[in-house]
Amino acid sequence: MTRVRGSPLLSILLVGVTLLIFAVDAFTDLDVAIAVMYVVVVLLSASVWGRRGVILTTVLCLALTLLAYGMIHVSIFSGPASGRLMVSLAAIGITAFLALTGQAATERLLAREQALRRSEAFLAGTQRISRTGSFSFTAPEARLYWSEEAARIYGYPASQPPTVEMLLERTMPDDRPLVRAAVEQVMRCEGELDVRHRLQLPDGSIKYVHVLAHPTYDQDDHCEYLGALMDVTASVLAEQALHESQVQLAHVTRVTMLGELAASIAHEVNQPLAAIATNGEASLRWLNRPQPNLDEACAAIASLLEASRRATEVIQRIRALARRSDPNHLPLDFNAVAEEASALVRRELSSHAVSLRLELAPGLPPVYGDKVQLQQVLINLMMNAMQAMQDCEAGNGSLLLRTAQDADGAVQCHITDSGPGIATEHLPHLFEAFFSTKADGMGMGLPICRSIVETHGGRIWARSTPGQGATLSLSLPSAASVDTEDA
Repeated sequence: MTRVRGSPLLSILLVGVTLLIFAVDAFTDLDVAIAVMYVVVVLLSASVWGRRGVILTTVLCLALTLLAYGMIHVSIFSGPASGRLMVSLAAIGITAFLALTGQAATERLLAREQALRRSEAFLAGTQRISRTGSFSFTAPEARLYWSEEAARIYGYPASQPPTVEMLLERTMPDDRPLVRAAVEQVMRCEGELDVRHRLQLPDGSIKYVHVLAHPTYDQDDHCEYLGALMDVTASVLAEQALHESQVQLAHVTRVTMLGELAASIAHEVNQPLAAIATNGEASLRWLNRPQPNLDEACAAIASLLEASRRATEVIQRIRALARRSDPNHLPLDFNAVAEEASALVRRELSSHAVSLRLELAPGLPPVYGDKVQLQQVLINLMMNAMQAMQDCEAGNGSLLLRTAQDADGAVQCHITDSGPGIATEHLPHLFEAFFSTKADGMGMGLPICRSIVETHGGRIWARSTPGQGATLSLSLPSAASVDTEDA
């Protein structure tokens, strides 16, 4: 029962009707239950006033009924009149009870409707803030429903009923096979749905969306998917920016590291260049003899070419470290990566009076990774170890690079120095950004190493006993295990 609040015309009408009924009941001798008409007043009062107003109106109507009866029949008792009185009072009371009950039910219904509207408003606002829409998909009829936010993400009016064709129209052409496969999965009602793809809107902008849905079944075993559509464009762009920053930071670190390795690089290049010059002069001498010795000249030229090849390889390794490029993950022989990284720090080892021993386990499985980045990690760890041993007595600095395979098939590398070790309180923070145990350290080398190793699916850790050196270790999954996970 809808109530018209604050309507003065209806209030005046109610008062007039009440007075009219009282006048007819009290001042006429009609042998009918005129007071029954008060039920109209009670019903109308429920539409105009609240619970208290209905109760007051009911009490007034009952009082007027009794007053009218008393005015006419106070001295003369009439059985029929008393019967009509009782009927009128019962009718008024029952009507009041029903009116109050209906009014309470209406108010509860209005309260629920208001709560539902408030809930819908909160849900719509929350979805818009979180950029998450909701949808349902009924199979096999392919009936699709979505929220206002889901329509906004796809760039359609909220009033336009969604269809599968509308979804495909907004999907990037390269991602349409993925979306079609997801629709076919939903049509067959085969398990959970988890799809990431891109949208291309009419204005040319691109959105990244993540769709999650769960199948539900009714009592007739009909399948319906209920899901969420999330606009993850901001997070994807942030991840891309973070990746770009990591690549730039790793590149800067490599270039800085090359500056520190300048002496070693010069030594690595000078060796084959000196061999080239020596073999070139020898070739000329063998050829300039009265009887040229072609066999010796050919051997000297072959040695010259071999030295040229070594020089080229050194330059290529240096250029690879200096080049800024995205990681290129390929199956690698980790022992070969370790040997090349050791060659690049050979001169630094000599200048720090540190001896390096390689213990490379034979038959290691290949690892799946980027050669340049893994060399950067090993060089950084060896340079840190050499700097940690700079206070050791001459000839006492030793560095051990050891590779092995653990029980899970992963390839491990352990770099152990004979320095003073790492303080126990520093170990938990060793791989945190901007934390350094060196007075002039920036605290970025080891965090970058950790980032590279974790990007390769591995882990890196440190062990140390103060006064007895330190060991920094890393573990990388084999290429076979990576292929298995991808499959």
